[in-house]
Amino acid sequence: MSKIEIKPLVKKARKFISTSKLLLNHEDFDSSVSRTYYAMFYIVEALLLSKNLKFKSHRGVISGFGQHFINTNIFPKIMSDRLRNAIG
Repeated sequence: MSKIEIKPLVKKARKFISTSKLLLNHEDFDSSVSRTYYAMFYIVEALLLSKNLKFKSHRGVISGFGQHFINTNIFPKIMSDRLRNAIG
C-alpha cells in the first residue's frame, strides 16, 4: 500500500491524540477516551494498509490486527486486549 493512503491515517491519529490530551486537561473524560480509541483505531488501520489489508468495519480492523500482528508475534497480545477494551 502506498504512503499516500497511510499518511493521512497517521496524521489523523496524531491529531486525535492531541485532542484527547486537551479534553483530558479539561476533565472531559468520556470525550478524551473516545478520541484515544479512534487514534488507536486509525494507527491499526494504517498498519493493516501497510500489508495491503482493508476492512469495512471496526470489528474487522480489530480482528485483522489480531490475525496479522498479534498472532504473528509482531506485537504483544496486550496491544490487542487494550484495543478491544477501548471499545467498551
